[in-house]
Amino acid sequence: MAFPTDTFTAADLAVFIPEVWGQRINDFYRANLVCANFFVDRSEEVSGGGDVLYTPNMTELSSNAKAYATAVTLNSPTEGRVTLTIDQHRECSFSIEDKEAAQAMHSYTIMSSYAENSAYVIAKDLDAALTALFAGFSQSVGSTGTNVADSDIRAAIALIEAADVPQSNRAFFFHPTVFWNQLQAIDKFSLAVNSPVQDPVAKRPDAHLYGIPVYTTTQIENVSGSTGRRNCLAHKDALHWAASPLGAGGSKGQMVGSDGIRVQANYIPEYLSTVVTSDILYGVIENRDLSGVLILSPA
Repeated sequence: MAFPTDTFTAADLAVFIPEVWGQRINDFYRANLVCANFFVDRSEEVSGGGDVLYTPNMTELSSNAKAYATAVTLNSPTEGRVTLTIDQHRECSFSIEDKEAAQAMHSYTIMSSYAENSAYVIAKDLDAALTALFAGFSQSVGSTGTNVADSDIRAAIALIEAADVPQSNRAFFFHPTVFWNQLQAIDKFSLAVNSPVQDPVAKRPDAHLYGIPVYTTTQIENVSGSTGRRNCLAHKDALHWAASPLGAGGSKGQMVGSDGIRVQANYIPEYLSTVVTSDILYGVIENRDLSGVLILSPA
């Protein structure tokens, strides 16, 4: 018996076929934010107020030959200071009115999701301000036209070693494409025969170069006017940052959230709307120039 040809089609049954909104949301991917957690946070020092934070510099004294029955030679260097100015007020805000909030699918929890997103955007701004300071390091190795080589890594380490920078609390910062396409192409860093405890093909590399931790983040800047990247090797004291305590509801007090980021929601009856704002008041500064080395590379 032949199968009937006049069966129901999807168009015939369209009124019975639902279009379903799923339970999941495709939130945007977030950059790996690493700088604020690594470099020195001075926020506690301005918890009582202030917009400028001074750090005195102390230079090394010199020794002098002492001759019999003569006065000692006095050291009297003129010292300078590093000025950290807290003047960057950044915010990310949104508003959802009651009607739209009531009609949106409640399982999406859009209010809290967007609040988390706004806080992330502010944290990303702080991290970007820190990575932008890499360009100010007076010491540099590599070039924007040549892949990072083992010799560049060793040269960077040699520069901060020569400046007597402490061996602890150092780290490399590379853009992920530089780490995977350039550093991991260097046999010394990637071959299994050189890493008996860790097969680089079977699992992610242990992100250390000559025992120094490596952080990867897409926050690494492009070199202006070229296709290069500004990676770096730095001691944590190379850069300082501070955030002023904005407090809750506009009152001075303890910081709300991590890295001094404040998140607050206000209901506006005149507009039947809830306004959510994340903000931060911060400053960043290069504190010790010789504690960092710019590592230039192609993008």
